Amino acid sequence: MAGGTGDRVGQPPRQLYVFGLGFAALLAGEALLAAPDWRRRFEAMRGWPLFGGLSVAAALVTPYGIDGLLLPLRLTRMNYALSQLVEWQSPNFQYFQPLELWIAIVFITAFSRGWRLPLTRIGIFLLLLHMALQHGRNGELLGFVAPLLLAPALAPQLVASPSRRTLSALDRTMAALAKPASSHGMAIAVTVLVAVSAVALRRGIARESDAITPAAALATVRAQPIGGPVFNSYSFGGYLIFSGIEPFIDGRAELYGDAFIKRYVEGTLLTSDQLPQLLADYGITWTLLSPTTPSVALLDHLPGWRRLYTDDVAVVHVREDQAAR
Repeated sequence: MAGGTGDRVGQPPRQLYVFGLGFAALLAGEALLAAPDWRRRFEAMRGWPLFGGLSVAAALVTPYGIDGLLLPLRLTRMNYALSQLVEWQSPNFQYFQPLELWIAIVFITAFSRGWRLPLTRIGIFLLLLHMALQHGRNGELLGFVAPLLLAPALAPQLVASPSRRTLSALDRTMAALAKPASSHGMAIAVTVLVAVSAVALRRGIARESDAITPAAALATVRAQPIGGPVFNSYSFGGYLIFSGIEPFIDGRAELYGDAFIKRYVEGTLLTSDQLPQLLADYGITWTLLSPTTPSVALLDHLPGWRRLYTDDVAVVHVREDQAAR
């Protein structure tokens, strides 16, 4: 679905809980393999299960309970939804992807500087890379976790490498930056941070119209006596929630289910005749759709509907009997 990456309301912290538990299990396995003798292995086997049990208990202390841990299993069964939502598809390297640049930088530095990693860390890194290449949404996990994963193994090599050659100006600069911050420097940093935060909070959050922000269209709707449920493009779900309006659909795919999303997609793209029935079943009184959505043309000719607003970002249709409803 076009524009799906713009709606991150559902970037699920529940999924990150499960990833964290799996990551901890991988580190526990590494600790067992890296232990030099049976005594150290026994200590690792005694400590990691306790940590794992407490982590699972902490992950359950949410309003979702056990459902939070079952979320990944439910997502894997939503084959149609995952095939349609952009953020759950593989990155499209026909266009520039930050992931491609990130991989290139890692390869260049690894091959030119002779980085060496334990096999266990290489395995975990490749697993993260596979996840990022399988689903674009997992690229954030690779970016956040990989540096934490690789830093302990690379730090000794990076510290030792300058001693084998003449230090350049860049080496000296980086070494100076690596020194612990002084109390003077920390005080300056905190002062700047507080000042910048105060200015940002005073100005508030202002969103201009863009591909996922139909600000002008929504302002037109609010100026009219229009109420009732909205039928929106998937990419507008996050902005509707931000604006205090309950969307028809948004990025929390697991809440809607495969059957609902399939019906919505087929109705919106006019690959089925479901759109009029969807509008009737859910009592829809106005729509907020991207101009390129095929269903916009159908709404232009659908009895009982009229176009209220149009711009490059969104098109609004309303029921002609809106006032009576």
